Amino acid sequence: MSDKEVGKPKFGKIRSVLWPIHNFELKKFLPMGIMMICILFIYTLCRDLKDTLVQTCATGGGSEMLSALKTWFVLPISFAFMAVFMKMSNKFSSQQMFYGVLTFFVIFYALFGFVLFPNIKYLHASIETITNLRQKFPWLYWIIPCFTNWTITLAYVIAELWGTAVIGLLYWQFANEITKTSEAPRFYSLFGMIGNFGLIASGEFVERLSKKAADQVGANQVIAFGQNLKWQMSFVIFFGISIMFIYAWMQKNVLGDPKFYSCEGNKNKKKKKKPKMGVMSGLKYVCTDVYVLLIAALVFSYGMSTVLIEQIWKSQVRVQYPGSNEYNAFMGGYSKRVGILTILLMIVGTNILKSCKWRTTALITPLFTGLGAILLFIIMIYKEHAAENILIFGQSLLNACVWVGAYQVGCIKGVKYSMFDSTKNMAYLPLDSDAKLKSQAAVEVVGSRLGKSGASTLIVILTNFVAPGSKITTPINMRIIMAASLIVVVLWTVSVVKINPSVVKKLEEKALEEKCA
Repeated sequence: MSDKEVGKPKFGKIRSVLWPIHNFELKKFLPMGIMMICILFIYTLCRDLKDTLVQTCATGGGSEMLSALKTWFVLPISFAFMAVFMKMSNKFSSQQMFYGVLTFFVIFYALFGFVLFPNIKYLHASIETITNLRQKFPWLYWIIPCFTNWTITLAYVIAELWGTAVIGLLYWQFANEITKTSEAPRFYSLFGMIGNFGLIASGEFVERLSKKAADQVGANQVIAFGQNLKWQMSFVIFFGISIMFIYAWMQKNVLGDPKFYSCEGNKNKKKKKKPKMGVMSGLKYVCTDVYVLLIAALVFSYGMSTVLIEQIWKSQVRVQYPGSNEYNAFMGGYSKRVGILTILLMIVGTNILKSCKWRTTALITPLFTGLGAILLFIIMIYKEHAAENILIFGQSLLNACVWVGAYQVGCIKGVKYSMFDSTKNMAYLPLDSDAKLKSQAAVEVVGSRLGKSGASTLIVILTNFVAPGSKITTPINMRIIMAASLIVVVLWTVSVVKINPSVVKKLEEKALEEKCA
């Protein structure tokens, strides 16, 4: 709803930068913001935890195991999830889907925190068993621990699905449903900015809790981490239930208010019979629609390039922080800093989105990703050839790699949250409700997973088949990974340029329709 429609003057200069929301819009805007805080709190906590579990708790695990997980487990399960989601979306309402998916996650994390992990020593294979299997099947060197540490594998996959399912599908589909095209440039970046307070709170919570556990002198660190994990899972359960309560409140108090939701438009849409679409027809739809295919290319490129960069960086973090509690504490502190950085970038991003063209804003993320990749790989390659006692930025080369990588990856994620997500979701807005649901499900689940798994597959080939048991930080592996990440960034840039005319045209047509309605 524009300023003219409500008979109010435009925002002042400061407010237009920091808070371009009318007072009457708070009833709609604030619940969505609070919901995003809860979602990102859980997302950040589980993202940090899954890496800690694989890097420090999985017997025979390590950074290379992350790639095997993404390729052989996350990708096929993501396809299966998309199949179930599409099947269920044809049978159940969006409200039932929302409650059902969230309930599944809450139940799993309750089981993992209070049943599975406390009994992990009885459920996983011993290091001797893993060593014997690796000797028999050297080409499965980093894949074997994924099976022998099955509860951690399960937790990793579910944590990966949270971002795709709850953020990419449930939240943004709901936001796209109730947000008008004229509101999107003001609302979308601010949803992310407010949500990042959840990221900061989660990072602070994890860092303090893990440091407290690590500082327990004389205590069994495994037991201390187990108690730490129970507290974390308790908060996941609490915020998961809170999200469902907020959603229920909005269904009753916001969607029934004509100021915030076009009831007439919604009724007209309901008169149309909802077409059935299975997995294969959904994938076919994405592959045959050039517009949706280009959106998928954006998501694919982000996923592949960031995983390649992150895998190299996380391998150094594990060397620097080998203990479960200290690794978890570092990741919590890292997430907190990313949240602060993202909020600052959100303020900039909101105004870039309002004042610049869609293409200009969409190109910023691949630019940051490409520059970040070049800087991090140069330092890593230098580290492999330099003497250990050489300092850079006053730090040891290992510590410099950890912190330079943290700030580089943090900047990339900050730009992603502040600009990439907003521009990507604006590209969905002009689609009709059914096309939006199906294309978003396929793009967010399959496109994202193909990108991340594509990166992981490359690493799996290098570390399992080309040189079984090798590290991703060997000079030849790093050079191949650097070249691949830069090629993907070029693909990403070309996709933005290609889709730009269609996005601009479709958004203009959608805005005209809403104005005439």
